[in-house]
Amino acid sequence: MARELAMMLAVYLPASATYAQDPAKPQDLSIQAGDWKLKFYGFLRLDVLIDDSKPNDPQVIQWVRSEDDAAIPLGFGAENGDEQFNMHPKLTRLGIDVAAPRIEALGQALPTGKLEIDFYNFTQSESRDLPRIRHAFLRLGWTETALVLGQREDVISPLYPVVNNDIVMWNAGNLGDRRPQIRFEVAPEPGEGSKAVLQVMAGLTGANDGQNLDGATPSSFSPASTLDGIDSGLPTLQARVAYQGRHLWMENKEWEIGTWGHTAQEKLPEGAAPINGEDSWTSTAFGLDLTLPLWEALDLKAEVWAGRNLDDVRGGIGQGVNNTAGDPNQGQEIDARGGWVEVGYQALDCWTVYLGYSFDDPDDNLPASGARDKNVIVYLANRLKFGNVAFGADYLNWTTEWSGGFKDGTDNRFNLFAQFNF
Repeated sequence: MARELAMMLAVYLPASATYAQDPAKPQDLSIQAGDWKLKFYGFLRLDVLIDDSKPNDPQVIQWVRSEDDAAIPLGFGAENGDEQFNMHPKLTRLGIDVAAPRIEALGQALPTGKLEIDFYNFTQSESRDLPRIRHAFLRLGWTETALVLGQREDVISPLYPVVNNDIVMWNAGNLGDRRPQIRFEVAPEPGEGSKAVLQVMAGLTGANDGQNLDGATPSSFSPASTLDGIDSGLPTLQARVAYQGRHLWMENKEWEIGTWGHTAQEKLPEGAAPINGEDSWTSTAFGLDLTLPLWEALDLKAEVWAGRNLDDVRGGIGQGVNNTAGDPNQGQEIDARGGWVEVGYQALDCWTVYLGYSFDDPDDNLPASGARDKNVIVYLANRLKFGNVAFGADYLNWTTEWSGGFKDGTDNRFNLFAQFNF
């Protein structure tokens, strides 16, 4: 039983749902007490960030400010060549996996759980960072099915680019985030070396964008009292279907392709004044993900998507509903499309290099002036691993286009980091 619990402790995810900054886990930092087991993991990390132009934020870059003098007094511009240097340990992470004995009354379900934190809560001091919940969920697992209850990542957009670990290219081509949810998973194995995956989820709407278009003041207990997603009376719904197979010419490699969809509703509270005649909005997204080994040392990952009103799932460069007073499209959902592709080459046992391209392109219903019209990023990343210690050296060429004739913002960003995995 103990050996089985240890094997089942790793919470199920499709093989494609990997994280660029996940710790290597060669150790077994665990505590066993009968049929119960606790396993600790994480990493200690320091990031250095250098920009030759000014992004929206020196740590969680999502766009580059317009380098147009006329945009500066409007709040979205910066002088050309406004350099920045930043250093932080906020990605440092600690996680605990828990496994317990099977529950006979629930059909021999195996209960496991995960609690994972980092330190990316914003404070008044850069040396007084606070813990932040990343994952906190219970999983009940059977032979080919599982039920998950708690906070974890979205079902949609399961892959992550290797760069920009502070915000994993959200609002820059990569969709998804974390939210409280109830998830059901089925993963049958139709043949040797193959696996089918079905995931469906109902989660909290507004968990990430905090949309509150009527501007109501939160209650003294929770900002949830003002969220338009909660006022809709409906959850966010997501689903993904995928197939994983053994590679045709590389026996130790697997490929996976998935398709997924998302829908959610947002609504003003009863009695609130409509916004240009609108009092409710729909969020939708459809996408594909692909993990494809090209050769023994060469791998490709990619995602592509399209939808509307996507700021709660980190699309549209953070623009979901046009709420610019007097704009012809005020009150309309903003359409967007995007995606990313990345090729990784393991040049040496200790060195992997990545080349990638990512874009997020909001389209119809944008504000006519001062809106983020397009993000385009080309990047080169290096990863060096020596046992439990890893180093990274990344370069990102990031361009943000702006509506209304304002000049683009272009930033050459360098990200250096050191990470000790445990």
